[in-house]
Amino acid sequence: MMRCAPILIAIGLCARLGTVRAQDTDGQQRRLIDIHALLLDLPPGQAPAALTSGTVGASVEAVGIPPIDGTVADKRELTASDHTRVFPRPRLMLGLPAPPGLRIFVGLSYIPPIRIRQVSTNYGAAEGGVGVAPGSLRLGARVHAVYAWTSAPVTDPQTRDLLKTWNAGVDLSAGVQLGRGALHVEPYAGAGMVSVRSHFHVAVDGTTLQSSFTGLALHAGLRFGLASRWEVVTETDAYPGRLFHTDLRVGYLFGG
Repeated sequence: MMRCAPILIAIGLCARLGTVRAQDTDGQQRRLIDIHALLLDLPPGQAPAALTSGTVGASVEAVGIPPIDGTVADKRELTASDHTRVFPRPRLMLGLPAPPGLRIFVGLSYIPPIRIRQVSTNYGAAEGGVGVAPGSLRLGARVHAVYAWTSAPVTDPQTRDLLKTWNAGVDLSAGVQLGRGALHVEPYAGAGMVSVRSHFHVAVDGTTLQSSFTGLALHAGLRFGLASRWEVVTETDAYPGRLFHTDLRVGYLFGG
């Protein structure tokens, strides 16, 4: 029995290492799923309390994709950054009638499933918020929700895997308006929480992986008002432990 003990210990260690490696591989895959789901999240992209009643903001946002390491165990999967470093997202925002002292808005965003470089995304998002603008100070609160599916080669260049994701979040922002009239700038920053649920379907073997993530969402940006109607917003968004990226939005304001 004593002679068998080293063998039994070695077998136990190998089994344990195999379990740890499987757990590590699973964790790496889920982290990649979370990163791609968070890329589709809808951060503010706008200074708080920026839209007055009757103002319509039509814009296009360029969402930056940072380099993503697709290593999972001893294999490297294709990631969003392997296909492109930026993707466009149309956004529409509307300032609603509100009680004196308040500013309320709603917004929509949609990406049709047009295939570009083997990737297609069907994306819909909605948001709503309330803010106040005492003097040059800007304060706001916002909620948002996203549903999207993305089809792309991930595990094998010859196949198209499918990622379905549901995002929801809430955030608070504060900013200040510097200057008035034809040219002004509004620096702002804020924080909130985001919750993500994702399903990743592997085309090769039919496997479906599920992942969920709830964590802190941070943002900081600058909104430039040009000629009273044009606006340019640049924003950095961070999801600690998962993703850090920048966005640029250019829009035109109607009404108001």
